[in-house]
Amino acid sequence: MSQTKPNTSILVIDDKPDNIKIIIDELKELGLHKNALTAPNGKIGLQLAKKYVPDLILTDWEMPEMDGYALVEAVKADEALAHIPIIMVTAVMKKPEDLSESFRAGVHDFLSKPFNKLEFQARIKNVLRLSETEKNLRDSYEKLSELDKAKSTFFANVSHDLKNPIAIILGLTDMLLVEHEDVLPLDTIDKLKAIQRFSKTLNNLSTEIRELIRLDEGLLQLNRSRCMVNEFIAEFITMYKPAAEAKDVSLELKTSLNDSDWALLDTWHFEKVLYNLVSNALDFAESGTKVEIECKKEKENLYIVILDEGPGIDPAKLEQMFNRFYSSDTLSNKREGLGIGLAIAKEIVILHGGSLTAENRKTQGAAFTISIPLNIEELPEEGEAVERWLSNTIITPQTTTEKAETIPQGEEMKSILIVDDNPDIRLLISELLRKEYRIHEARNGEEAMHKLQEREIDLIITDLSMPVMDGFEFIEQVQDTRYKDIPCLIVSSRADKDQLHKALDRGIDFVLPKPFDAKELRVRVKNLIERSDGGSTISATFSHFDPEATRKEMIRQLESLVVKNIDNSMLGVQNLANEIAVSQRKLFKVLKDALGITPLEFIKKIRYQFAEDLLNNRRVNSMTDAAKAVGMTNVTMFKKQFEQYTGYKPVLKK
Repeated sequence: MSQTKPNTSILVIDDKPDNIKIIIDELKELGLHKNALTAPNGKIGLQLAKKYVPDLILTDWEMPEMDGYALVEAVKADEALAHIPIIMVTAVMKKPEDLSESFRAGVHDFLSKPFNKLEFQARIKNVLRLSETEKNLRDSYEKLSELDKAKSTFFANVSHDLKNPIAIILGLTDMLLVEHEDVLPLDTIDKLKAIQRFSKTLNNLSTEIRELIRLDEGLLQLNRSRCMVNEFIAEFITMYKPAAEAKDVSLELKTSLNDSDWALLDTWHFEKVLYNLVSNALDFAESGTKVEIECKKEKENLYIVILDEGPGIDPAKLEQMFNRFYSSDTLSNKREGLGIGLAIAKEIVILHGGSLTAENRKTQGAAFTISIPLNIEELPEEGEAVERWLSNTIITPQTTTEKAETIPQGEEMKSILIVDDNPDIRLLISELLRKEYRIHEARNGEEAMHKLQEREIDLIITDLSMPVMDGFEFIEQVQDTRYKDIPCLIVSSRADKDQLHKALDRGIDFVLPKPFDAKELRVRVKNLIERSDGGSTISATFSHFDPEATRKEMIRQLESLVVKNIDNSMLGVQNLANEIAVSQRKLFKVLKDALGITPLEFIKKIRYQFAEDLLNNRRVNSMTDAAKAVGMTNVTMFKKQFEQYTGYKPVLKK
């Protein structure tokens, strides 16, 4: 018997000894009797199966204590036994529906008593052969799964390990630009800004890899809430309009939705989908063309269509657009990336219960269509931890009536404990903060606990991934001691949304992802220490909070930033948000509530007021000079928008 293994074990179960003898005799002819096991009923047979895990089970149907059908159910319900093929051997003809139900339960084949010798041998060989093939497939699948897991672990580690050097590069270049911009040559400043841009590109690629791995592992959890679609899309367009205008491309919204129409969205992740689709459209858009986001509803579905006037998509490659790591020749020439952005976008949309498709327009360009349920009833509740995080996002500056800030000296300086296993990260944070604070360092949570016992610490800044004792364990230990009231800021490359929830649930005050913005780090540190002291910033009781003074100070900071960067055409909403350390969405609400305008309108208003002053005081020689002075390259657009914001056409004073 060359087709079956000589050590193949077979379990024979029948309540009649004569039937067992007949089957054993037939197995002898196949050379399979040496490892045969026997049992008088299903109950004992199940015990033997669990003990010896045979390669095949031959069982009667009707038996005392446990019949054949109950045995099949029990075997298939046991993960360790479920792979074993089962042949039912019975003298009782069953109804077709009984046979059908048995096959569904897991029976592989049937033999009728008395059976034909040739038929018996053929069925035994066939089932064992199929079982061996299935085993080989399972083994191959397990090996591939292990390789896939190793690949995911490798990429996750690469993504994580990239964050620290990127954070250091961005932090040091930012320090050079902030502290030495006045003395650095212009070409050196341009090179430093180029380093920043490319570092941010590298960081985006790293983030894409991590996002894909989380999707693969099923770890990407959506936190959906009711979202007014028109308002959400309008805010998105407002935030990304500067990028379109820089290319002389119009980014517009066309909607037939009511303002009350809503969908359940995880806005954090859904904004990534829109960003990916719109940035693709802008990459292919030519000067003077239009990218349009169209919103409409049909029955209970919301459709968001991104339309561009670019070259379109090769029809032969439409099916591959959403494949991972796919990048067409045209696309790869247009933008930097790994070709996984569209794949991630599609999977996020699928997690929302929707679909994402691509097609060519009848006229010119491409259309990407998102379809998701609209106005559905079931609403998850927002987590308390996220609410606490949002409440901490607005930085409350000192009121204008207080004295100017002075840098503390000597004993007045607050102490900060930096906990990170990477010495370069500790050095970077130290350099950013040491002028205003006393700095203490620890390489992991265990060392940090000793430092807390030796020093008076006013703020903890900690990483999450560290040897010996990681950040989460360290935080939990701190929470169980007298140091639990010390404010804690996490600075970590693992600070995605799920980690944010986990950290905030443990009482963390704020989570700042690596690579971080140097100015935001300083503002967060200052805010947390002052809040802990019950000083002039927002406190637990809000006792010192003056909303009107806060809004005025915020707007003053924003105006100062715009004026300082008046000729920077790339100044955008994110820059403003970073200035006061809030999210773009929070910034939008702040300016809408305070001035009734969007962040983009705020930037333009200041730019054209500045241009008006230049023209009125004859500080420029031409309209081209005036446009360049406020970061505009298109003179025609400058004249049009100048009139829109000032109420009259720009004129050079003589």
